[in-house]
Amino acid sequence: MINRSAITVRAKEPFLKWLRGLPDPVGLETTLESVNREPHVYLLPEYAMLDEQEELLAEFFDLVFECQLDGWWRDETDWPIDRDLAMFKQWFDITFHSMIRDLTDAPLLHED
Repeated sequence: MINRSAITVRAKEPFLKWLRGLPDPVGLETTLESVNREPHVYLLPEYAMLDEQEELLAEFFDLVFECQLDGWWRDETDWPIDRDLAMFKQWFDITFHSMIRDLTDAPLLHED
């Protein structure tokens, strides 16, 4: 096991609506199923108690929000301006994972 927790992030309808409203929008054939085919997983600090999940989410939601937006649209001027935790929860479904096992011998690599 490694000293991290993780969240899996899946888009909800408001995110898809935003995608479709972009200057060069994704096609109407794009569905939540296709957007969420390979959901992003983010490593976070480990936590011991379930009530710590909300604290971690409050600390990292903006960075995760930015990563999600950037994954689909790089022009930040088209990103929602007043992003907050409530909006994040409306746009994304989050699943927490407290036990992360690294099954390989290869070292973890960090890329920016």
